[in-house]
Amino acid sequence: MTPGTQAKLLRVLQERVIQRVSGKQTISVDVRLIAATHRDLEKAVEEKKFREDLYYRLNDAVIRLPSLRERREDISDLVRYFLHWHGAELAGSEPTITDDALQFLKYRSWPGNVRQLRNVVHKSLVLSRGYSIDREVICQALKQVNPTEPESKRSLQAHVAELLGPADSEALTDLQAALTDWVERELYSQAIRLAEGDQTKVAKWLGVSRPTVRERLLRYGLHPGAERTPHPVPLPSEGRGVRKTGKWMIGSPLA
Repeated sequence: MTPGTQAKLLRVLQERVIQRVSGKQTISVDVRLIAATHRDLEKAVEEKKFREDLYYRLNDAVIRLPSLRERREDISDLVRYFLHWHGAELAGSEPTITDDALQFLKYRSWPGNVRQLRNVVHKSLVLSRGYSIDREVICQALKQVNPTEPESKRSLQAHVAELLGPADSEALTDLQAALTDWVERELYSQAIRLAEGDQTKVAKWLGVSRPTVRERLLRYGLHPGAERTPHPVPLPSEGRGVRKTGKWMIGSPLA
């Protein structure tokens, strides 16, 4: 809201009058104003981006609506409501969803909140056959609704739910290893980015040796030479030296 618009709204709230565009006559009004925002207005007031007097005029009663990930217990009811709503639009029959798919939806991070959930449910109905939605359909819908979501944005809960989704009692053998690899890759990815490529700094932060850092970067495809060297490169041995290129150390034969 521009400063000019804020001033006009404040006048309406204080004087309870409006004036039509190009009009000269003021018109008295008796209204109750309900405002909504996703911004931090207190911070905006401090930064002089929102009028303090207007803020306190609007701030008679505040209702905070928690994000969807803070009220996961509501997701089941919301999904069933959207299924009923969109199902009536797309087909006459009542759509169904498996318990596995519903559990998977509960542990997504949902940065787009209820609107994103509704879009995923609608897309799932379009993609499903016979209007029976399972976890596979949900995954397809998520990719289409938000195809550019980076791996780092996915919550740990969502990743665990994805690993557990198709598993049965005999398929959980490598679950801990898979989850450990995912967490470790994310750890090294963030650390090398924050260290601007300085492996020595990463080693100090994580309490490991520098060769260990290099091996992990190569393993997870985070090292500049990972594409050229898909497997860990042996550490420099006798007869080999180390040449420094920028902040990366590369083994090279001694002259």
